[in-house]
Amino acid sequence: MKKIISAVLVLTMMLALLSGCGDNSASENNVETSDLYEQVMARFDGELEEGAVIKVLENDTAVELGYVDQLINAFNEAYKDKGISAERMNIDQYSDLATDGPYGYGPDVWYQANDILMKYADNQHLLPLPIYDMECYEQIPQNAWNAYATDINGETFYCGIPLNVQSGMLYYIESMLPENWETEWDINSNGTPDFFETYTALYAYSELCKEGGEKTKYGYLDETVDTYFMSGYLFTYGGYIFGNNGTDASDIGLASGESYKGARMIQQWAGQMNNTEILDTAFSSAAYQYLANGTMLCTITTPDVSRMFIRAMVSTGNWTEEEAVADLKMITVPRLPVSADLTADNWQDTITNMDELTVEMTMMGGINGYGISAYTDYPNASLAFIEFATSYEQAVLRNEYLGVAPARADAAATISEADATVGILFDRLDRGLISVMPAITEIGQLWTPAESFLIDLSTDPYRAERGEAQMYDTDEKIQAGLARLVTQIRDAIETLA
Repeated sequence: MKKIISAVLVLTMMLALLSGCGDNSASENNVETSDLYEQVMARFDGELEEGAVIKVLENDTAVELGYVDQLINAFNEAYKDKGISAERMNIDQYSDLATDGPYGYGPDVWYQANDILMKYADNQHLLPLPIYDMECYEQIPQNAWNAYATDINGETFYCGIPLNVQSGMLYYIESMLPENWETEWDINSNGTPDFFETYTALYAYSELCKEGGEKTKYGYLDETVDTYFMSGYLFTYGGYIFGNNGTDASDIGLASGESYKGARMIQQWAGQMNNTEILDTAFSSAAYQYLANGTMLCTITTPDVSRMFIRAMVSTGNWTEEEAVADLKMITVPRLPVSADLTADNWQDTITNMDELTVEMTMMGGINGYGISAYTDYPNASLAFIEFATSYEQAVLRNEYLGVAPARADAAATISEADATVGILFDRLDRGLISVMPAITEIGQLWTPAESFLIDLSTDPYRAERGEAQMYDTDEKIQAGLARLVTQIRDAIETLA
């Protein structure tokens, strides 16, 4: 109960504060800060709480692949003479910060995607952080900080520290490429297989795989009911989730522009793949083995799971770990046809006349980072842990363990020298080709209706095979389906308002 009262008093005080009339002081990074900022950040006085044991909740992949234990051990070694330590919190010890935090059962520090963390920030379960005094501040681009922005009395504060950038990337195994790719599938002679440059060419090669005789059974295989990855088809042709840079839930834009064209291509892929496994969310777990055993040539997922592919490759006995690391490739997603029809153009034309016939794909993405619970007894020790975990050295190590792209510019520059993927992600983020997932609470009402729409859309080719009436066999019907999706999301938001 003491924690609840304390948290309520702190949050009440924050809301009661009036923003300063002028700049109060300069931070360590020479950013002028207001009186309100100084008052809100007063708890972060730099005095480490003696005897603090910080509970850290990280993601399962980072735990499984050993990164988190390395991080915890390194932090404890660095702070062994300062009276604080950290310990990893098991995911089964935690259910919900809003309900567990007040009673001392939640984490002090939590690593998560921006949309999940900020759901708790909006309800004041996360602390605004003194980012202008942090070593990492000037190394992280503003568009990454924006993923954790919140408003207090008309002033912008940040409730998370960006750690890595997430978005879809195309994975393939180089030794699984067809033997003739350099002579038959590189007509622009740029050293990249044509079927990884445009989706039209990838569709054509996937059709060839279905005929048999190639190294893999399928060319491209993916879960066509996954909203996170499939939404990029809608975004590229004018769709969006929420207006005003993802902050206005009254403006739902999934049916905007010509987004129906993107949906039509999702349907084309579902028919081409002709595999009911792509209609199941369990596909994402099976994808690692499917790539390793040659079921498919390529798939799209996020950079943080690269080690899972490597592990699957080694488990087949065909690669050592060193060989698997060298053989697994991750590149940017192909370009989409301007025609929004994967079969309308000759695939060769989309390579030789790429700028006219194709367009770069916009993908959904996110910024993963750290937040501090509003119920922690150890704000300074927790901040010290985050400072350590977001340092240049740990950003580079996190990439080595997990393959993720850091949000720090200096770490990204170092890693890009050996791994161009990191540079690609930064470039796409800067050019607006990564649409950062909205961080407002209403985003929670997107997933279920969107998945239902994608299931119906992807099931249509199978209805046709069975001689049943299709739900989405015209552009008008697809547009109407997207309009219904928008209505369902709006109704859900209003119901829970």
